[in-house]
Amino acid sequence: RRECAMASLVASTYALVASAVAAVINALAALPVVGPMFFKLKNTVGGVEDQGIMSLFAFLLRYRNFDFETFMAGHRKAYEVGQKTGDYCTGVCNYYELMSELITMTSGPYWHFVPMAKGKTRAECHDEFHYTMVKYLDAKAGEKILEFGCGFGEIGRQVAKISGCGVTGLTMSDAEIVGGNERIRKAGLQDRCVIVQGDYHKMPFEANSFDKVFGVYCLKYSADLQTAVSEAARVLKPGGRLCSYEIIVTDKYDPSNKQHKFYVENISSSTCMPPLWTAQAFRDAAKKAGLVPVEEVDLCKPPAQQWYNCFERTYIHDVLMSPILFNLVKFAESVRILPKSFTDFFEACIIHPTTDFTNAGRLGIVSGALMMVWTKP
Repeated sequence: RRECAMASLVASTYALVASAVAAVINALAALPVVGPMFFKLKNTVGGVEDQGIMSLFAFLLRYRNFDFETFMAGHRKAYEVGQKTGDYCTGVCNYYELMSELITMTSGPYWHFVPMAKGKTRAECHDEFHYTMVKYLDAKAGEKILEFGCGFGEIGRQVAKISGCGVTGLTMSDAEIVGGNERIRKAGLQDRCVIVQGDYHKMPFEANSFDKVFGVYCLKYSADLQTAVSEAARVLKPGGRLCSYEIIVTDKYDPSNKQHKFYVENISSSTCMPPLWTAQAFRDAAKKAGLVPVEEVDLCKPPAQQWYNCFERTYIHDVLMSPILFNLVKFAESVRILPKSFTDFFEACIIHPTTDFTNAGRLGIVSGALMMVWTKP
């Protein structure tokens, strides 16, 4: 009990100090003349929810007593089962049992990549993306729109708020239904938005139910892309649009290239997801489902900065790539400053997905910003 009280005190104290430091740096960055000198420091340090150095320290404090040994054993076992059976659900659930809180702590409500803009914060870039989604959906007031694999429904709420449409969110998670609907009520959107339970491979809706349908970073969890896309097409009204914004393997990926294969396979093994789908797999699935392509746009074309720039501007990528940090973590575990198997977790679930996304993005073999749009004849 004393340890829990001490941990809570340390965490609370850290949060106060981190907020104070961030506030001072933000104020300095806003000053004329000298402000630009502090903007880089603002991005590097970041807030506790902005993927900066502060986030890393907040995580270390929060999870220093967690049972990482049991977590990693379950993680690897579940991934092996997924590779053998094609069912990755257990692994994904095990992964997010820990990582959902960790990602929220370090990234806030924004769990997906977006084009980054010079001079804008990550949060501001995400706000811009909400308008981008409204644009590609061609969302209008009064329309019924479905967001499948919606999580807590952050994007759906913003689409509804911006366009005046109604949005139904679909998720399998009880916690996301409760939490998402609570956020809808707090936003005053309960007359137009709701989150319901269901599997996007077998949606609980009649055919031709929605004017528009979209999914953001959710089909990467599917081991049956064709069924998922066909279901989205089934519930879409004729003349409606389906928008998909996913992490995909691009046409530049060469499976015979060892480096390409290393990065792409690590993304799946570190997150317990199925292998990432290729862009061509999406095109083929949509065509088989009877959909007609409208446009396919890389949202990170200049002047936009790349989707993985969120890891570069804060130097988190460079920090995690440093062998000095890894050896420090390893030493801290050996002297019991950090818990048993933390180094294993740190390398497998923190270093690898972050650095692999960045390295694969730089090579152009993985994209986190491809908007694919189809219509139903």
